[in-house]
Amino acid sequence: MKFKCAELKEYQIVGKPLSKANEKTPIYKMRIFAPDEVVAKSRFWYFLRQLRKVRKVNGEILRITLVSEKSPTTIKRIVNSPHLWQ
Repeated sequence: MKFKCAELKEYQIVGKPLSKANEKTPIYKMRIFAPDEVVAKSRFWYFLRQLRKVRKVNGEILRITLVSEKSPTTIKRIVNSPHLWQ
């Protein structure tokens, strides 16, 4: 998959495995960066399969929301180097 950084949106996806006979199942929530909702769902199932061995056939998505920025016009300071603050 080739993505351009400006085209990625943030999605919050909540899903769970299907329950068997009144069994409580855990609910998983992930933040996924993808260009659209279809790719976000696909990446959710990919990561859930890698982390918890839950496949799309054995699970369901409860909610998918597009997370918007609180103030998109302001510049955020992102620094990965701790030596800049010394």
